[in-house]
Amino acid sequence: MKKILGMLFIVLSFVVLGDERPGQIQNLENQIARQDDRDKAAVLIKEYERFFKSYLSSISSDENKIFYLGDQYFRNRKYERAAQIFSTNIDSSRNLFGAATSYRFIGDYNKAIDFYSVALSIEPSMKEAYLGRGLAYRNLGRYNKAVDDLEIYMNYSPTVEGFLAIGDIYLAEKKVNKAREVLQEGRKLHPQSKEISNMLTSTYSK
Repeated sequence: MKKILGMLFIVLSFVVLGDERPGQIQNLENQIARQDDRDKAAVLIKEYERFFKSYLSSISSDENKIFYLGDQYFRNRKYERAAQIFSTNIDSSRNLFGAATSYRFIGDYNKAIDFYSVALSIEPSMKEAYLGRGLAYRNLGRYNKAVDDLEIYMNYSPTVEGFLAIGDIYLAEKKVNKAREVLQEGRKLHPQSKEISNMLTSTYSK
């Protein structure tokens, strides 16, 4: 399900052209990547962290700069760094969503839920946040909460991802008949989806 949220996150993104990192950060990251000596690398990393923290502080009130920088690290699968960046601007629902999704990819589901919840308090119609929070609840085994959020998401947009997520939860709960019903409905709406067809087929072997 990481793929689902990765794609949804990109939906919230604008097209980003060029490198959003300032020159000194680019230079230090390149030096660290090339440095084979552990002691020298440690010195560079210490300098890099100090500068990075200072730079984030200087742009923390700029929603767009934070978003584009976080988006760049997220796309490069540097999720811990992305989470650090996004969470420095918590007045923006998309930066909150970015932080939540980054934490979810890291596996910190409780923190992801907290950030999704704040994003929804600012923008209650952010349907992707219901899906993200639902998946985080699912990964914590909080299935009732997960289904509640996923059903809200599905009221906005009955997507393939939504049907798969709910079907997956019912299968985890060993509610095979419910999973089958959801997936059959999903196949009617999305007859070309191989993922739904495959999951539906799997219910007949349970």
